[in-house]
Amino acid sequence: MVGSGVDRLQVLIMKRTALAFIAGASVTAFGSNVSGKVELPGGKGAGNAVVYLEGGAHATPLKHATVDQRERTFIPHVSVITVGTTVQFPNDDTIFHNVFADYDAKKFDLGMYPQGRSKKMTFDKAGLVVLMCSIHPDMGAYLMVVDTPYFATADKKGRFSIANVPPGRYTLKAWHESGKVDSREVVVSGDQTVNVELHRGRL
Repeated sequence: MVGSGVDRLQVLIMKRTALAFIAGASVTAFGSNVSGKVELPGGKGAGNAVVYLEGGAHATPLKHATVDQRERTFIPHVSVITVGTTVQFPNDDTIFHNVFADYDAKKFDLGMYPQGRSKKMTFDKAGLVVLMCSIHPDMGAYLMVVDTPYFATADKKGRFSIANVPPGRYTLKAWHESGKVDSREVVVSGDQTVNVELHRGRL
């Protein structure tokens, strides 16, 4: 009886170990980390560059997205959102503001509104949105709308990291507010580094 109990215990331990191994393998196989650096001509890091991978899963809308208006500035200056996301535009300044943009070949204008008010807009197609304020022409910001869950915004030095990318073939695209872009094919089969050199052109 004792031996039988020990055998059962050993089998149970083996099963748990096997399950733990399978769980760990699943996490590893779920996705890879695609990271690297985006550089402008001359080797300078492209801060706030947007990098994303097309060719895999389609995006789902983000639950929360906000572009604030504070101290006569849109914050953040560059945002990435997914198709179908509704963006809130609160006015946290002490003055009136207005948000308008050309988006998908048509202009939207949220009108003027005071401090404490917020307006919203849903972005249902991929593309670049240039945000402006008709009251303060020096204000400007960018929204990149993408149809992929695999995207990142580069830090001040141009470094980026996109996590949990499943194995497969993708088109990597990079955009910077300078107007410089890059587009290339990448095959993801494990963690890898992709250095991006921007040039002038179209995505």
